[in-house]
Amino acid sequence: MSSIPLVFVFGTGRCGTHTTWKVFESLPNTFSTHEGYGLVRAGPPALLGKKVSMGCMPEFNAYLYHYASEDIFRRTFDPDSGMMALMDVCFTQRSTSIAWCETHAIAYCDANPFAYNFINYLHTKFPRAKFIHLVRDGYACVRSWSRRDSTYPDRPADLRALSWILAKPTPYPSEPEYSSRTTFDRLQRISWFWNNVNANITERFTRIPAANKMVLKIEDVTEKTLPGILEFCGLPQQFSPDSLTPGDPSRGPSIEWTPENLKKFNDLAAPMMEMLGYGLR
Repeated sequence: MSSIPLVFVFGTGRCGTHTTWKVFESLPNTFSTHEGYGLVRAGPPALLGKKVSMGCMPEFNAYLYHYASEDIFRRTFDPDSGMMALMDVCFTQRSTSIAWCETHAIAYCDANPFAYNFINYLHTKFPRAKFIHLVRDGYACVRSWSRRDSTYPDRPADLRALSWILAKPTPYPSEPEYSSRTTFDRLQRISWFWNNVNANITERFTRIPAANKMVLKIEDVTEKTLPGILEFCGLPQQFSPDSLTPGDPSRGPSIEWTPENLKKFNDLAAPMMEMLGYGLR
């Protein structure tokens, strides 16, 4: 059980995890990573400025979605000893970093949109940790993802993107979209992904005590609201306002929200949009 502030941020990606990482990174006495990458800004002088690379753990998602059974996937919601041991191996570098932070009394923050399948493992391992489900309006999020070639492409264009492709979920046999998945176009695949990941995180959060979790709209993260968010996390409130400047833009052509495309998205994700408090078009 860790005594330092531990904060884990999860989401679909393209939802603001890069921004929350920049905010955390601007805090004093805090170590923060985004998808496993960061810079040491606190601790022994000899280590200041050292780059850290722990990766974003796409391999575990690839195993769950493309090689394991749905029963194995379900075991991650209430990990038994065997699943805990497997996840311990996957989390080794981060556990080492958390132990280092504890030794030096430094807060640890991890914003990683690939790590949502670790939520219940992390709560078991670190029951005092704080968890943030970061969400973004589905229309904006799907449109941003559509500009990235590695997101459910019609055909893999670059083998270097294979690990990112395999890290994205696919429907399991029990899911209603399983039988129709082969007929989905790219917009439907990304829309299903947005809905599925948010549903996954939502279910996992039902197992987390209310005092340890927060559902946060990136649209609500402002200079005015940040002190309350940081107080929930147990973190210092001396953030840099510049950290809220948008970064990490998507590039490339994007889908347009034509009436036909809106229907495709709404057919797959309307209930999730409404549950998260977003209006439908």
